[in-house]
Amino acid sequence: MTLENRILQRLAAGPVGDLTIEGAAADEMALTLKIMAARRQICIRAGQVSLFWHRHMIPAPRMEAEADLVARPVMG
Repeated sequence: MTLENRILQRLAAGPVGDLTIEGAAADEMALTLKIMAARRQICIRAGQVSLFWHRHMIPAPRMEAEADLVARPVMG
């Protein structure tokens, strides 16, 4: 099985924060991820990797920052 197929199988369940494939060299993994992202097979953002069609499952960092700015009711 190719490294690309192993990556696709690992990402099938959803986004992964730390994508490690046993037996894959770091440089080979980085090159394969770069190629797969260029082909729009995968999406890499916010420190996570997902299948391109699962990219909506990764919250945008901007949205998290905006959630912190929302005014909260004052108790009392």
